[in-house]
Amino acid sequence: MNSVAKEQSFYNGFCEPATYQPLKNVPEGLRNAQGALYPYIDSDRRVIDFIKPVALTELENANLQMYNSESATEIYRNFLTWLFATFGQTEKDFRQQLLSNLSLQKGMKVLVTGCGLGEDIPLIMEMIGPSGELHAQDLSKAMVKAASSLHSQTNLYFSVSNGNSLPHPARYFDAVFHFGGINLFGDVRKAIAELERVCKIGGRVVFGDEGIAPHLRGTQYADIAINNIKLWESVPPLDLLPTNALAIELKFILGNCFYLLAFTPSDGFPEMNIDIVHKGIRGGSARTRYFGKIEGVRESSRKKLYDEAQKRGVSVHDLLEEMLADKLPDWEKD
Repeated sequence: MNSVAKEQSFYNGFCEPATYQPLKNVPEGLRNAQGALYPYIDSDRRVIDFIKPVALTELENANLQMYNSESATEIYRNFLTWLFATFGQTEKDFRQQLLSNLSLQKGMKVLVTGCGLGEDIPLIMEMIGPSGELHAQDLSKAMVKAASSLHSQTNLYFSVSNGNSLPHPARYFDAVFHFGGINLFGDVRKAIAELERVCKIGGRVVFGDEGIAPHLRGTQYADIAINNIKLWESVPPLDLLPTNALAIELKFILGNCFYLLAFTPSDGFPEMNIDIVHKGIRGGSARTRYFGKIEGVRESSRKKLYDEAQKRGVSVHDLLEEMLADKLPDWEKD
């Protein structure tokens, strides 16, 4: 990617996190229409800080303080070492398995939220190649600075930002990935909605976090796990998925102590033809049964109606339509 294309891609990939409006490039960083500056925090102008002008919730502030501490990166790395040793899996194999759920191809645009120290970056860059584009985001400035210092690809961009208000335009990415932090977000529904918002229709959103599988709950295995790490008590937020989520997949991984949820954004609700007519005594369609509800009748009248429909060999729906046409002079069949 040449320098002009790189710069254009950089500005196209970011926007005002509150309003999603375009940002103006200035020497110090990116500025919104109201004059607020989102500054560069690196000499290579690849890392933008979107946190300072944005208000955070109490929980998000607590997380920010924890992950921005001087020992944060060491604590994080120590936890990962313990985690993979506990479940007898190499970190590289595990991350490759996770990322395989994104079905990445050369040239794709990808977003990783909660990127931590950027361990997934080399694997993703290999999958999307130099013609692709990768954005890595985290709430922790310490984590982002550490990750950006380790990776210098020209088609890789970083932001310090809030996962509940991502600084990216709608439908920009082919794939969006998050693992290991969504349970701690201030508003999990909003966080998932943001993952969906920035993903293209037909793209893939994959996210996961601590949450022991239901069939293990109540066992000593689960009790030991949850006693050790309270967050393993969490449950997959299936009820918080957007209504336009299709091809939903739920998996449990790493000793069934973590969940992984994947879905594809669509244009709306799942496709359902509500005008297909049912065969049988009741008849009608999903549309007429829902929108055509009428006042109830006596049980004896309902029985007579069904008996008459059976005698004539028609559905109750068609019999009612016939009776309405006969008794109501202004009635017209749609």
